[in-house]
Amino acid sequence: MSGTGGRRHEKLLERTLIVATLLMFVVIVASAFLRLAQDGLGCADWPACYGVIAPQAPGGAAVPPLEMVMRVVHRIAAAGVGFAVIVISVLCFRGGDDRRRKWIAVALLALTVFLAVLGRATPGAVLPAVTLGNLLGGLLMLGLIWQLRLVVPGAARAPVSAWVRLGLVLLALQIALGASVSAFHAAASGATLPSCHGAWPPSGGAIEALDPMRPPPALSGAALAAEPTRAALHMAHRFSALLVLAYWGVLAIVRARAGGGAATALTAGVLLAQGVTGAAAVWLGMPLAAAVLHNALAALAVLAAVSATSLSVLAPTNS
Repeated sequence: MSGTGGRRHEKLLERTLIVATLLMFVVIVASAFLRLAQDGLGCADWPACYGVIAPQAPGGAAVPPLEMVMRVVHRIAAAGVGFAVIVISVLCFRGGDDRRRKWIAVALLALTVFLAVLGRATPGAVLPAVTLGNLLGGLLMLGLIWQLRLVVPGAARAPVSAWVRLGLVLLALQIALGASVSAFHAAASGATLPSCHGAWPPSGGAIEALDPMRPPPALSGAALAAEPTRAALHMAHRFSALLVLAYWGVLAIVRARAGGGAATALTAGVLLAQGVTGAAAVWLGMPLAAAVLHNALAALAVLAAVSATSLSVLAPTNS
């Protein structure tokens, strides 16, 4: 495809990818709000109500207006993402022989189907695996959409630094730990700073004992705060956050001295903001708004990190 038709094709694909990115970000934020609100985060008698509130209020109780609005926003945005992915896939397969685009399009289609099927099982689900699948699948989908946005047709990517790739891997592991904290209702097990109720790390807590295919014990209040296994998970998330932030911070400084690395610096800045937000959430008693913002910043960190690994392009090979 070349000439005017090719330019129109690329413009349409670019605009669709930008819209899909924005819609996917809305889906992630709305999903975080609904998940955390249904888990009892931000309830009046926190943490006694945490992890024991059913997804649907018993006895036909009215759903809070803000939650109703977020449900509608989530459904509309999710439907929009699904439609956008179909358009993106068609454009990628009709736009030439760029294999990178086609493989990413296939992955996006597979993720869309996976999240749609998982979404059917989400209401009322108590398995941590469902929460992990939704959260990690959504962030992965966001990253793939943005990576596709950064692919330049007919251009060969310059070798990406192994250090940047390692940073992306560390960030992925950190996000997985954060998702596990939410999936296993471990927020209240680390409701003090800087340690978890005075323990460095909590004694008797083995993270491997947490099985994503089994519902976690229904604890609340003091029993949940004193539960060593979930406290160990929470502290692992904190230590990992410090490691990832330090890594991206040093990487940003090194790349800045070399005369580049704006996306790397942005990633470090977003991670710093996310860490401050997470600490503030604990300090303030886990308000719902701070926890949702923490999730939103995780999505922004994914976008920045993907940019750091993708914005390295050489001259077009077919010129």
